[in-house]
Amino acid sequence: MDEVYKITSTARTQLLERQLAGRLSELKSQMEEQGILQGAARPVYSSVQIPKDISYYRRERELALKRALQVSEPKPLVIQSDVLQRELESCLRREYTPENLPLLLLQYYTERASQLAQSKRVHGLRWRRLCGHSQTMERFLPLYKERVSYILQELSDAVQRAERLSAARENFLMGKSNPPNLVTQEDLTIYTKWLVCHLHSLRTIHHYLQTLQYLPFSKGLSLADNQVPEFGQEGEVCVNSSSPHPMEASVWGKKGRTLSASVLPQHTTEAGELNPQLRRLLSCFHVPFDLQELRDSAKEMELFSLVFPKFQSIFMEQQRMQMFPDYEAGITKAENLGLSGPAMALKKTADWIPFIKIKPKCDPWQKKMLAKLKERKRMDTLLQFQAKFLKISDPKRVVQVLQNHAARTATLASHQSSGMTFHQCNYDQVWENIYSNPNLYQSDNDLAQISIHQSADGPRKQETETGSFAGVHSIQFMESSEVESQDDHYSTEGGCVHTQDQHGVYVIYDVALQDLKELEAELLLRSCGKAKGHRGLATFAVSYQTYLNLPPPQLLDSYFEAYQHTLDTEERFTLAQVMTDIMHRRPKFDLSHPYFVKAYQDECTCLRLHLQLVRAILNHQLEQQREYVQRLWREDCSDNHKTFGLPLNVICNQLISINNSCPTLKTVHPLELHPSLSLVRLVPQALEHLLCEVRRAHKPTSPSGLALLELRVLRLALDLWLTPNQPEAWYSAQLQKDLFSSKVMGDPFLVEEIGLLALKSATDEGQKRSQDSRPPFLETFSKLLELLTLRHRLIEMSVASAGLAGLYKELAKEMGFEEFHLFLRPVPFELALPKNKIDQPPPVFMTSLLEDSGQVDRYSPAHLVLAISEVDENQVGKFSFYTKEAILELLLHSGAENMQVTLACQAVQKNALMVAIQQASFYHTPRVGRPAAGKETSSDLRNHAGMNPTRRRHSRMVNGAESLLLAPTPKVPAALTHPSERFQTAKRTPQAFVSIQLEKVGLRDAMLNAFLLRRQAMAEQMKSPDGIGKVKRDVIVEYCQKLNRHMSHYAFRGQIMAYYNSLRALLEDFPTIRDTFFMVGQPEEKKEWEDSKEVPKANPRRFQPRPRSLLSADGRVFLNLWFIPHPSEVLVMFKTLPEKAALRSLKLTLRLIAPLHDIVSYLFSFAKLGNCPSCFEFPLSPSPVRSDWGGSEGIGSVLQELQERLDSLPRPQDPTEVAQALLLHRDVMFLQFDVVMRHLLGRTFLAAGNVPAYQSLMHGTYHGLPPLSNSLQKSLFASQLSLPQPLDPRSLQALVLFPWRTFLEDGGPFPVTSSVPDTLAYDMQLCLCGLSDRDCAVAHGELVALQLLMEGVLLSSCDVIVEGPGQQATLDNSTQPNWSKLPGFRSKLESHLKASRLLEGQCDAAVSFALLRSFLVLWKQLEVLKQYWGQLKLGGQDISSGPLHRQFSELYEAEIFYPSMKSLARQMGKEDEFEGLIISSQSTLPPKGASEIEIKTQQLQKLLENLEIHMIKEVLRNVNREMALVLSEKSKEECTLPTDLWKHRGMKENFSVVRPQIVEKFIQRLMESCQDGGPEVTFRKDHLEACLHSLGCDVMARERSNFETYSMCYEHVLQHARQKLHQKEQEAEMLRKHQVPPEDHAGQVAELSHDMLMEITALRARLTDLEEENLSLKKQIRKEVQEEYEALVQALFMTCLHIKEQLDEHQLHLIQKVCELIGEVRAEGIASIKKLKKTRGSARPAEGGNKTPEQLWALEQDNSSRLASLVCKVRSLGRWQLAMQQARFQGQLSRAEKESIQSQKECLGIKLMAEQEVSLLRQQLLAVRQVLARAQADNTRLRKQQETQAQLLRELEHRVTQESVTRQQLDVIKTSRMEKLLEDVEQKGQQLQLLTEEAERASKLGQLQRKKLGRELRQMRSRLAQERSVKLDAFQRVEELQSQLNYTEPPSVQMSSPGGLLFQAYCSLGSASTSSRYSHQQFLKTNLMGNKMTRRIQRPRTGPPEHKERTSDAFLPSVAENTHLMVTQIQTAPSTISFKPDC
Repeated sequence: MDEVYKITSTARTQLLERQLAGRLSELKSQMEEQGILQGAARPVYSSVQIPKDISYYRRERELALKRALQVSEPKPLVIQSDVLQRELESCLRREYTPENLPLLLLQYYTERASQLAQSKRVHGLRWRRLCGHSQTMERFLPLYKERVSYILQELSDAVQRAERLSAARENFLMGKSNPPNLVTQEDLTIYTKWLVCHLHSLRTIHHYLQTLQYLPFSKGLSLADNQVPEFGQEGEVCVNSSSPHPMEASVWGKKGRTLSASVLPQHTTEAGELNPQLRRLLSCFHVPFDLQELRDSAKEMELFSLVFPKFQSIFMEQQRMQMFPDYEAGITKAENLGLSGPAMALKKTADWIPFIKIKPKCDPWQKKMLAKLKERKRMDTLLQFQAKFLKISDPKRVVQVLQNHAARTATLASHQSSGMTFHQCNYDQVWENIYSNPNLYQSDNDLAQISIHQSADGPRKQETETGSFAGVHSIQFMESSEVESQDDHYSTEGGCVHTQDQHGVYVIYDVALQDLKELEAELLLRSCGKAKGHRGLATFAVSYQTYLNLPPPQLLDSYFEAYQHTLDTEERFTLAQVMTDIMHRRPKFDLSHPYFVKAYQDECTCLRLHLQLVRAILNHQLEQQREYVQRLWREDCSDNHKTFGLPLNVICNQLISINNSCPTLKTVHPLELHPSLSLVRLVPQALEHLLCEVRRAHKPTSPSGLALLELRVLRLALDLWLTPNQPEAWYSAQLQKDLFSSKVMGDPFLVEEIGLLALKSATDEGQKRSQDSRPPFLETFSKLLELLTLRHRLIEMSVASAGLAGLYKELAKEMGFEEFHLFLRPVPFELALPKNKIDQPPPVFMTSLLEDSGQVDRYSPAHLVLAISEVDENQVGKFSFYTKEAILELLLHSGAENMQVTLACQAVQKNALMVAIQQASFYHTPRVGRPAAGKETSSDLRNHAGMNPTRRRHSRMVNGAESLLLAPTPKVPAALTHPSERFQTAKRTPQAFVSIQLEKVGLRDAMLNAFLLRRQAMAEQMKSPDGIGKVKRDVIVEYCQKLNRHMSHYAFRGQIMAYYNSLRALLEDFPTIRDTFFMVGQPEEKKEWEDSKEVPKANPRRFQPRPRSLLSADGRVFLNLWFIPHPSEVLVMFKTLPEKAALRSLKLTLRLIAPLHDIVSYLFSFAKLGNCPSCFEFPLSPSPVRSDWGGSEGIGSVLQELQERLDSLPRPQDPTEVAQALLLHRDVMFLQFDVVMRHLLGRTFLAAGNVPAYQSLMHGTYHGLPPLSNSLQKSLFASQLSLPQPLDPRSLQALVLFPWRTFLEDGGPFPVTSSVPDTLAYDMQLCLCGLSDRDCAVAHGELVALQLLMEGVLLSSCDVIVEGPGQQATLDNSTQPNWSKLPGFRSKLESHLKASRLLEGQCDAAVSFALLRSFLVLWKQLEVLKQYWGQLKLGGQDISSGPLHRQFSELYEAEIFYPSMKSLARQMGKEDEFEGLIISSQSTLPPKGASEIEIKTQQLQKLLENLEIHMIKEVLRNVNREMALVLSEKSKEECTLPTDLWKHRGMKENFSVVRPQIVEKFIQRLMESCQDGGPEVTFRKDHLEACLHSLGCDVMARERSNFETYSMCYEHVLQHARQKLHQKEQEAEMLRKHQVPPEDHAGQVAELSHDMLMEITALRARLTDLEEENLSLKKQIRKEVQEEYEALVQALFMTCLHIKEQLDEHQLHLIQKVCELIGEVRAEGIASIKKLKKTRGSARPAEGGNKTPEQLWALEQDNSSRLASLVCKVRSLGRWQLAMQQARFQGQLSRAEKESIQSQKECLGIKLMAEQEVSLLRQQLLAVRQVLARAQADNTRLRKQQETQAQLLRELEHRVTQESVTRQQLDVIKTSRMEKLLEDVEQKGQQLQLLTEEAERASKLGQLQRKKLGRELRQMRSRLAQERSVKLDAFQRVEELQSQLNYTEPPSVQMSSPGGLLFQAYCSLGSASTSSRYSHQQFLKTNLMGNKMTRRIQRPRTGPPEHKERTSDAFLPSVAENTHLMVTQIQTAPSTISFKPDC
């Protein structure tokens, strides 16, 4: 900051600071009374604290301004090896020391006080909500009072400790050391107990997060199929297992149709397909009906008669629920609050919306697709009609329309089933006839919906209002301990979520209704997008499925219940962000999918899996914490101070749901609170990180693929939680007891006891030795805290190591190795033997181990061991936390140091496993089929070196390959691209395997040799165990550092492979860029220059191919940036070099490839921002890019320019300079995008009045820009372990004081894990996804304008850049060059020649990029300060609207811009020109010739000055307020405290408290036995102890008095509240029972009621007559129709009988004919038989036999015919008789029905008359009762009036008496004050007279002095005149002598003597004038004093300024100094100085 602005450097700030210093000294002097010990009369003590020094406020201002200038910069390059080294250093450094404990404790008690205040507020809210009845209040009141009393006691204790410890922050800022007694022992014990409980609560969640951390390396994801199921593959993934409605899979369509028809819902009338839907609807309507009986129309009518009443009742109830009266319309009176019920919700204004600072995070691709749909306005007319149909408020019309629709649909279906053709336009006409009826919507209600819409209203209402709740309650309301509840309560009833405000009124917010409308429009838009072009589908089904697929609200409830337990502000904010993201989450719609319900099902499945995971975690944590807390509070402690710091006790009473009426989690007790439930907020962050990693690996190309990928991740995460593995079980049972057991270290009381025992031992030992100045408990408890933290970290690292060991074994088995590579056989130090020739081991090639594994030790233990056990388990690695004695042994000896070394070994072991797995996991084999080698030779950028830029540009026109930039090659659609085409993950090469054993064994042997050498050299010191332990620790630390450095090789290689893999994946989407610019390496390719020692050099005279390598073999020469090596080449890169050289080369490789990857990713992502609208169907596809947003041509030109800039470097083959230039170029690109998105574009939108675009941009940049910047991202393992204020996490001071906390503060979610998830495209799309095409064009214009401006900055600063390399130091990413100190920085543009050379790349590119980076950072600082200054000027309002922006612009131009530009013009010497320019242009413009950097620097300095002035004025205002309070308190003479001065403005009542005399009594007792020795006062020790004891007793007595007073007041308040509550309950009960009108209007109401009853009775009678008449008409019509029907039936019956008779006759006739034919055939047969017999000779007598059968046959036929005719006649007769009987019975039945109806009419008339008589009697009785009640009320009112008048009379008498007494007291006070005032006036008059006399005396002395000075001046002038004449004579004499000498001496003498004579003359003149020098100076002083008033007159110049300056320099060297000295002496000379004239 000192380079831009120095604190308190301007005149205004210095003047204000002097005023502030004066006021502070005055305030301090007023407060520090003198003479207290001497018994001064009535000393008054102020309630104001003694102010701090002025230097403290200056330091605070400096710190505030520095923080204001800390703007976000590009995210730094994270090198994993550096992170590993930082973690190792954090293990070896102490986290707790006596120096940093005060700051840490201050941070803890400050946060603890805030959490306790929030805890009290939570308890108060539960009390108000749950204890709404007097019985409940009586039961819970003692428990609630006890709990609140305990919380207040601990809160007061924490506040007092924080106030005392606040001196640590002041000392830290001022650089002072803390006093020894600042921290007390109790401070440390409380913090220790809290830390024990907190670390215990983190254990389960942290272990699960570690499992998720290494999940991307496991088989669950990496070894699964690389396919991501896209459209058409859904059947392969089990998604419908948890579908929201499984029965609806086949509801809306038939099987066997086309693809579109099988997915889209179609109309159907088949019962088999409708049964599932009907079953669901019947369950919704609660209608008992068996669908199996639904076989005919009668059953259908029966079902309709059952459904219609239910539907009508539900419909009307929902109509009532959707009528929302205004909340402020008078309905919310006190007597009506809470009585309306959920059916009467009031519309309330959401006035909390402006306070919401949380913005939802959405999917940018989905949001962009929705914006495109809105622009295209795809709306389906039929769905719009149905949307209007949903708003009909009449249920009969709804049923009518539904019946018409069903009838038309059934008719259509029957026509289609019969094979008839039905044209589509006819079907559309059916829809239009149904829904376009204008009479249908006459009674529309915009808010009325049917039940389908209502089912969506409840959850959306809950989501919207819960989000507002989360936003509002992130602000802490702590102004009062009994703050009124401002929270809303939610309940679920009938499937709807209802909201109640703090008064219990059911409300719905206006923003919720607006959100519902927007949601409905969005759903219709998406549905229409699918319904368009499918006119045959069932649009009712589309609407139904749209509204039915809703997410489960229990997920939001789960997080909300955790929010109710959370106390920390930051954690509450994070949970609110999680809930907001869930509420705004939308399905991942895929426009390539035929139907969108699949997207809803996938999203609901994801949410359900998320719900199962979160619910399981929360329930487990709740149960675990409840058990732990109950174990802690197993014994009641009488002293509350011993339980401070512990979690609140669980008071078991009644289980409740703290969120709503339907609990999602386990129920809790009313006074149960578990803040550790807030840890669930870490799960969404971990899942998001995991999904990002998996998405990078699998590259889904469609939204459906992304949704299915998320499903797989969530299922895997859920399985990991439901089937947890215990990593500690991998270790031995003894180690589980010693390390993992929480028997002692989990009990805070035992830990405190151990600390006290250790303190006692340390105190005894300290008494024996020299006593230290610091208290011993500081060192003891710092060691105890260190042990707690080291154990926690060791457990976490051991768990991580166990998980990584399992992954390592699986990986080794897959790659052909065995698991013994993981283990190292331990060799104790005591048994070690020296080994010779232990040098740096050669590099190990793992392929050789497959052939010969003899050099590997096949040692494999049964259990995992800690890393320290492989080195030393007898002394350093020997520890136990299982018993108190073992822990005490660690505390008293070198246990903390040993644990640090143990932790360091385990950290190195964990990191070694991680980088080994990481290297093997990042090894991907690229797919085969690369472009041919001949095609690669087409790009001159990749293949040719040594060509100058001019020739290279000309070659572009010749080279045919450049035409590829203009015409992108066609690409297969993204939905058809299989991920396996991108990478083929074959079996990994064994070379990627890392043997942990081989890496350790050589370093272990070297460590043992070093130990043996040190033991020989330090034989004397090695005799004690402590000396041996120290040496062991030293050699083990060296071993860890060497191993960590050795494993850094693999970390570098893994990270390099990850970057190259990501770059390869990026280039797959842009094949033209890949084939034109990049060279892809092949496996095991041979380098052309590999055998030669020389590296190819650039030659401008000939073409030569670029080397196929990034760096040379030794890593010192940069060769080819565009070469992408094969992963196998990365594995052996620089492996044969020495370790340091290899590390340097690998680091340079990473520094080269990482910026290149980010630059390419930025260019590709930037090109995707302008996807053309025709291709937005596949938003994840990167191929459709527009040329105006870059395109292939723009990307190619940028890459070409980048190569030219690298070629223009001073040393283009120096990899360090190239890496530096690339990194600066990357930073400039990121900063350019950040400046436009964060500042410029929003300002442009506001200036144009485009507020929606501005809001959309702010929502997008809220989540899109932080990942691109260096904003702090805390680790997931840093819960409530933050850095104390005011430490900066990036500062060296924070790293020294708190190494581990600093490491967790800025390391990302998982600090050590290396990953390169390319989220740049996602984040950039997120910034602009909500903008329309027109707004995106504006954004593109701003980006182009900024690019042109940056070119202008380079042009204006070209001379700096050209001269810069000579003055440039090595630039680092974290440092910014001070361009203001370079020469010529503020010079103007001199020539366009330099600028053209600059743009052509002839200057240093690194300096250019550094200049642009500094300029952009300066711009960001200016914009941030402008925004803050604008908020100060506008009263804290956000500048988010057009009028506010215009007002801010005017203020800024007038107060900042114009003064800064005027100052800049003054500096440039163009002030007049600047003023003329402003007058001519009527606007403020920068002065001509000023550069952009100068303009912005000047504004920044002005803003910083104004902000500093504002801070000084604020402090000055507070000091003045405190000064006034001090003076007011001193002026009070009463014996009571000045409470009227302390009360707030809102307080009306005044409460007087007696002034305590505690201090006076203490002073009196103290001074009774003292020895006054002048400046010293001596007391006896026993006397001082007695006085202090008495002081303590007085303080406790005062506190007791206060407690009695306030507790009694509090008891009265509670009693009053209880009485009021009981009274309200009784009133509410009476209102519910009676519901009678007020008594004053009883008569009028009775008369009106009587008239209304009579009218209603008449109307009912008329209605009854009309109904009877209508009924009779209907019956008459029915009878006529029935008679006609009967006649017709009779005629039909007779016709049927006639036809039947004819049929019978025809049947008989037919039978007879058949019989005749049979007889004829029989006769012929008989005849034939006879003839045959005759021919054969068989003669039989058959004549007699032939006659008998014929006769029988004839008789049979005759009888059968007769019988048939008789049967027919009998049947006809029976039918006729039955018909006649039926007709007779029907007539009798009709006569009976008429008689029954007449009887009912008579009965009804009698009932009506009886009811009228009864109602009249009741009215009379009611009137009598009302008259009686009115009389009683009048009597009561008169009695009350009489009592009131009597009371008023008594009060009046008392008031008159009091006024008289008060008047007398006032007169006495006025008299005394007037007397005192007169005395003061007299004293001031005397002082004024004395001052006047002194002034007159001083004036007289001044006159005398002036006279003396005048006389001396005259004397001086005369003396000077004389000297002048003498000098003139001397000069004339010298000239005469010189002329004489010229004539007499020879020529040789003439040439030399004049100079000598002249020199002698001048010397004589100087000696002559030396004597008069003093007089000459006196003359000049006097002359200057005499002409003091006339110096302002400018005289005309008579000579050139150069001559004047030379003259003044020669003759008046010290005039100014002497003049100033003389003037100062004259002005400050006292009156006693006498002036003596010179003699």
